[in-house]
Amino acid sequence: MKTSWSNSKSIENYLTGRLPQEEALLFGAKLLTDPLLRLQVAWQEKTYTLIKLFARRELKSSLEKTHQKLFQNPDKQDFQESVLHLFIKP
Repeated sequence: MKTSWSNSKSIENYLTGRLPQEEALLFGAKLLTDPLLRLQVAWQEKTYTLIKLFARRELKSSLEKTHQKLFQNPDKQDFQESVLHLFIKP
């Protein structure tokens, strides 16, 4: 199963809501009648989900490293206290 570039672009535009209303309706009708297109859309959706999960994990890892640098380092005590004071009710 090979998806053409223009087909991939149409699927992407459909999934992201960037198709004009008439084209989106036409694409939706094609989805009802074309099992291969449905499969291609499903795979592209799955791919987007995996990319988002990967990006989230990368961001979380980066934030955890930054947190460790800032809050585990005794040299950053002043910074740590100033941040903690932001969350203390007066």
